[in-house]
Amino acid sequence: MSMQMKASLLGLTVLVAFAGAGCERAKGTLGAQGYAYEGAIFKGKLTRDREDRARFSITVRGAVRGVPGALEAARIEANRYCISQYGNSLILWEGQSPESDPEAVTLSDGGALSLTGRCSGW
Repeated sequence: MSMQMKASLLGLTVLVAFAGAGCERAKGTLGAQGYAYEGAIFKGKLTRDREDRARFSITVRGAVRGVPGALEAARIEANRYCISQYGNSLILWEGQSPESDPEAVTLSDGGALSLTGRCSGW
């Protein structure tokens, strides 16, 4: 193999590696966890119950920036979890839910939204 071919192959390999890294970086900007609403990005953090995996709670920090966006981010995170665990997105919410009136939603002192739900099984 000539020196020019080796250099071309090396250059192509580096180019492909950088392209892949760029895609991965761009995906992480919003990624599977974020929801954009009126210029703000909301990310829901789901915590499942250790004894009953169907039961979970979701926290969305910075919900004061837009309660409707935070509610939708919580819904998306819950749907992802229930689909991955049970194959459906049927959820029984306890207390406030993504369908709650944004004006009536209670936020924590730090401005976070907290929701609790349970995936409906098979």
